[in-house]
Order: sequence, then C-alpha cells, then structure tokens
Amino acid sequence: MPEAKINETCIIGLPTCGYAFSSSRMAFIATPSDDEFRLELDILQGLLNEKDYESYIALLRVDPAKLAFCTKICSKIITSQFCIVLLNSSTHRVHPGVRIPNPNVHLEYGLMLAFKKHILPFQREGDELAFNIRPLDTILYTNSTFKDKSERAIDAAILATATTSRPTRAIVSSPLLMRYIAVRGLRFTDVSVGDPALLFRLISPLGFNLLDGQDIVVLGLFDLETAKEVVFRLKLLLQNLHQAKERFETDAPRTLTQDRIAYYRQLWGRLKAEVVISSEINKSHVETRVREVTREFTAIPWELLTDQDIQRRIDTEYESIGDV
Repeated sequence: MPEAKINETCIIGLPTCGYAFSSSRMAFIATPSDDEFRLELDILQGLLNEKDYESYIALLRVDPAKLAFCTKICSKIITSQFCIVLLNSSTHRVHPGVRIPNPNVHLEYGLMLAFKKHILPFQREGDELAFNIRPLDTILYTNSTFKDKSERAIDAAILATATTSRPTRAIVSSPLLMRYIAVRGLRFTDVSVGDPALLFRLISPLGFNLLDGQDIVVLGLFDLETAKEVVFRLKLLLQNLHQAKERFETDAPRTLTQDRIAYYRQLWGRLKAEVVISSEINKSHVETRVREVTREFTAIPWELLTDQDIQRRIDTEYESIGDV
C-alpha cells in the first residue's frame, strides 16, 4: 500500500498535528443534530457497520478538556477514508415553516473540500441548498431511495479510495495453497499488459489474485479476515465484475467484431472466484449472506474454501493416481 501522507500544516496556526490522511478505516459523517435526520443516520451507520467501517459523528463524541475542533473534527476528517455529508437544512424549532442551513455541517464540508477528501454529499429532494454550495453536485434522495443510493455510494467510495486493500497473506506463504494451485493446474497470470491487466485492476484493490489454467480463477486468501470482511470483499468483487460485464455488453456491438465478442464471452465463461476462509468461520452462514447481497449481479461461479476443503481436493487428486 502507498505510504500515508502526513498533514504538515495546521489550518488554524497551531503546531503540526502529524495525523496521516486516510489512515483509519472510518467514514466521517457531517450531520445536523436534529432528530429529523435519525432515519438517515441509522441507515448510514448500519451500512458502514456491515462493511466493518467505523462511522464517526462529531456531535455524538465527548472529549473533555481537549480542543474540540482539533480532536473531534479536523483530525477525524484527515484520518477518515472518506466523508459523508447530510446537507439538508434543519427545521426551525419555533417556526416549523422555516428551514435553516446548519453552520457546523457547512464548516465540516468546507474542511473536507479543502483536504480533497472523497465526499458523499446527500441532499433530500425538494430541499433548497445554501447559495455557496448550490453549484456543487449532490446525491438526491427520498426516504424510500436513501438506503439503496447510500449503499451504492458507499461501495463506490470504498472502491475509489482502495480502503479494502488491507494487508493480507501472500499466496506463497501457504504451502497448502501452493500445492492446491499446482494440483489444479493453475499458474500466476501475467498481469502487466493486455486483458489480464484490465481484469487485475478490477480485482487487486480488493486483495484478490489472478490465476489461469483451464479456468480463470480470481483467488482471495482471506483466512485471517472476519466473516463480515469476507462477505464484503466478495460482494464488491462480484459487483465490479457485474458492472464490467454490463459495460461490455453495451459497448461491444459498437466497437468489436463478432469474433472478438465471442472470444470475450468465452473468457467470461471460464471465470470463477475462489475465496479461502478460516475454518473457524461459519461457512454456510457466509455463503447465505453472499447470495443475499449479490442476487442482483450477473452470476459467475464462486466458492468458499477452508483448509480442510483444500486438503480434501488435494487428497482426491492423489488418490486418482492410484498405487505406484
């Protein structure tokens, strides 16, 4: 992973804080404190929790005897992987017909823009934005569309910021897996050029490797990860591949010959995903959850493997040889 960039200049003139940009698995959420936004906050916190991300809301944190701006806001925006803003105005407590832009949210939004953070700015349909942020693009939503739109935006933010590429074990660190690869007749794909390079750019930020032989195998060695992380990475992988397949089907008739289209469809038919997980994880529960969160995606075969599954396949291959 690239080395973290350190914030070297304090924007309010204090000594440098030394915080590293995008150094925590966290999303900073700028929101008004009003209960009228409880639905949005509950949904956002639930979605981030499902993806094993911390949701940080400054107004819910208490840091006694500390400079609140630095410890609760500025440093957390710096270290967050991406940021979320609810730009809706609040209802006036005395005059319900009056809507008031929230100054704290605007301050936090300005910091995010200054720090060039990846931002998800949400705006309820029909709500009027303050003049100074009206030209900036937003994600428009209603109560019925917020969950779907926010989940898609959060997934895209995670992919864009490469926050899933946490260190994982290299394949060569597992002798059992290396034997399995040999038994399967697979080899590490040259991903430096051509079509393999394009495919590898889709899968590598999620920690997957690319192998080929009779099958084209997208392989994830996630036996050190939690069940939630396994589900999340596999979901994003299948989502990425689904979107790539949709783009191909749309663009190919205009840009490729029928022979090339048939060639790429044949490659797609060879593609499958295999994910190595810990034997301590409830495999059937993870499989069920992956099917639930990927039911809308173009299907490619995928499989979860424990060390026991891998050993059984190796043993089966050796047994097929018979006595020597």
